[in-house]
Amino acid sequence: MLLCLQYSKEEEARFLSHLDLMMAMERAFRRAGLPLAFSEGFNPHPRIAYASALAVGVTSEGEYLDLQLREELPPEVVLERVSKVLPRGLRVKAVVPVTKRKQSLMAVINLARYRVEVPIVQDYDQEIEKELLLQEVIDQEVIDRVIAQAIAFPVYLVQRQGKKGIREVNIRPGIRELTGQIRGRKLILEMAVQTGSSGNVKPEEVVKMVRARSPWQLGENLRIHRLGLYIYADTQVWLPLERS
Repeated sequence: MLLCLQYSKEEEARFLSHLDLMMAMERAFRRAGLPLAFSEGFNPHPRIAYASALAVGVTSEGEYLDLQLREELPPEVVLERVSKVLPRGLRVKAVVPVTKRKQSLMAVINLARYRVEVPIVQDYDQEIEKELLLQEVIDQEVIDRVIAQAIAFPVYLVQRQGKKGIREVNIRPGIRELTGQIRGRKLILEMAVQTGSSGNVKPEEVVKMVRARSPWQLGENLRIHRLGLYIYADTQVWLPLERS
């Protein structure tokens, strides 16, 4: 029996690495007494497949994994058992049987939404300050103009370190949506970007693109929260649970 689980990585689990998260999940499944299916070979391990890895320090409210069981078990029973034994900061939100999807989560998920808090560490330069009276709120038109300038060009190259050395990647086609607003002394960016096996855009790279055209100085201490992972197909956006 194959199940798809939606789970969240919350503030208490923010500094778990992906490996730590995988170990915590496996231990919870064992403690819950689930009839786990195992791989074959010299070193068998539970058949658990994750949609995407989260970096240390990044939280999320919409992560997914596939869990293979040896026996049929009602999804609501799995949800109840696992919820009782998960450590703080990890929470299973939904469990559904996989009946339609033939591919892995990693193969079908291709869109990620993020909310990124970027500290503003310096006000506008003097020329712009003459035009705008800035305290805690910056005119939304200015923010919109900065973002419009950032996404106006079809090419934005970033450097990636690979097995064959450093290469340049154009991330602009992978940025599907980008909006921003000011809250206090922070710039809040929300973005929808390409992810998965066909290509990946990192939220830090999008911030870098905005920073290059920003009239204010943006800090490096980002708070990144993944709002969810999605399947973009046939001009529509689907939750992975809806296509399982």
